[in-house]
Amino acid sequence: MSEDLPVGVHEEISQPTEQKVDKKEMFESIIGYDDIKRLFAMSLSSDKPVHILLVGPPASAKTLFMLECMKLERSYFTLGSHSTKSGMIDYLFEKRPRYLIVDEIEHMPMKDQTALLSLMETGIVAETKFQKTRNTQMKTWVFATSNGTDRMLTPLLSRFVVLHFKQYSFASFADICTHLLVREGVASDVAAAVSDAVWNKLKSKDIRDCIKLGRLAKTKEDVEWLAQTMRTYRQ
Repeated sequence: MSEDLPVGVHEEISQPTEQKVDKKEMFESIIGYDDIKRLFAMSLSSDKPVHILLVGPPASAKTLFMLECMKLERSYFTLGSHSTKSGMIDYLFEKRPRYLIVDEIEHMPMKDQTALLSLMETGIVAETKFQKTRNTQMKTWVFATSNGTDRMLTPLLSRFVVLHFKQYSFASFADICTHLLVREGVASDVAAAVSDAVWNKLKSKDIRDCIKLGRLAKTKEDVEWLAQTMRTYRQ
């Protein structure tokens, strides 16, 4: 099978992105982390795959990097909790992704994590099932996130460049939130109100909550009402 001829669909992993992105312009929406951006750029320009794992709490920049990686042509996204070994292998044979993005990889059962070991080390994917053997070779970069590494196989962990992120400070959170929302067309004063409401009223440090509010609110009054409503109905 040609490496550039992905076919078939698997329900556990999302459809490929149709958006093409200039690798030189990736991560421009992320404030700071210039060293991490450079490392990703070096990985993407490497002749052979170099895999990257971002480890940190939910309220850290790792999600932003994965959102950018999902813009890459022939990138595919999966949740670790939804990925089984048989499903992963079927998917790799059918889709032959160039970039495989795994969110919360630590939730992938250890017996299923083995599906990635050979792919990441040698590019070879092999399976024996019902006395039938199939194998193929592909060139795939794996980018993943994890809240921790205790539930990951040591051999799998060793195949990654592992980077540990810390939780945002409010100043960093507000800068990133405002920057992202302004890029989406939200007024700067509304964006600033969103970051303050999410951090101080919703007691959340998740940038995704900022995006939700920013896309709904047109005014600072909207932000106040949305934050109050979400807080009222939050468990």
